[in-house]
Amino acid sequence: MKTWIASALALLAAPVVASATADAAPLRNSTGAYELQVLVGGAPAQTFGHNGETYVLGSHGDRYTLRVQNHSGQRIEAVVSVDGRDVVDGRTADYRSKRGYLVPAYGSVDIEGWRLNGGQVAAFRFSSVSDSYAGRTGSAREVGVVGVAVFPERYVPPPPPPPRPLYFPRRDYRAPDDYYGFDESDKGGLGRSSGPMPPSTSAPSPMEKSAEDSSSRAGALADREMARKKERPGLGTAFGERVDSAVQEVPFSRQNASYPSAVLGVRYNDRAGLIAMGVNVDGYPYYENDSYSRRTAEPFPVSERRYATPPRGWEYPY
Repeated sequence: MKTWIASALALLAAPVVASATADAAPLRNSTGAYELQVLVGGAPAQTFGHNGETYVLGSHGDRYTLRVQNHSGQRIEAVVSVDGRDVVDGRTADYRSKRGYLVPAYGSVDIEGWRLNGGQVAAFRFSSVSDSYAGRTGSAREVGVVGVAVFPERYVPPPPPPPRPLYFPRRDYRAPDDYYGFDESDKGGLGRSSGPMPPSTSAPSPMEKSAEDSSSRAGALADREMARKKERPGLGTAFGERVDSAVQEVPFSRQNASYPSAVLGVRYNDRAGLIAMGVNVDGYPYYENDSYSRRTAEPFPVSERRYATPPRGWEYPY
């Protein structure tokens, strides 16, 4: 199928078998030769590890970019979702049938927003859940997560050269007019069988984003003063302002059409939201969250022990 060049945007192609439990695996921003970064202001956002997953700290109103890095020697297609929505068509994300961005070997691609057309995107901006693109167009159930399904390219060997003809007529032999498929009515050298060319059956191609066209169009995100009812706390991703981001479609064939070889991902929220989820945002040792701290608070935390404390496992029979 086709892929979008990025950048490349890739449409579904052919089938590496990944684990059947890839969907349930912990979301990490890097695995093997592939890496996902969230950039705010051109620099990586603050990232934290918690319970085997990757969490990103965001701030309301900040614009961000997703960078997919490929450290392998093989082109890949990266199908990207934000808040459970495909970043190309804005619908429910599904890496089996959606197209993605083509990332060159030992290269990277920056994805700046929801794709509007072949030349523009709507910028990714951290917003409230109610103002998120997912919240305004359907369900906000999956708000707060970014995913990347990675499909390496399938090698397709070039076709063999055509076989040489086994029979050649003698020089003194004149073949009938229709021997080579021609007749006297043919003008311009086309044979009887000539006619309209059959439609191409080649698969669609990925979209590649021109580096020179990746400059973003200046524009401020209009503040939306709406009467708000009590809403779900935390961050979502809004459908921001228009940003120039040109792409084109190029051919791409997956090693495995249905199963990615890797799934990258991060969870994101504001500071209060990450703390509520137990993420050690402030770097305190053994810190979990305020609720845990209050449940385990000690009235007299200073030990009055006067003698040395034996190490764990010290008392062994001799």
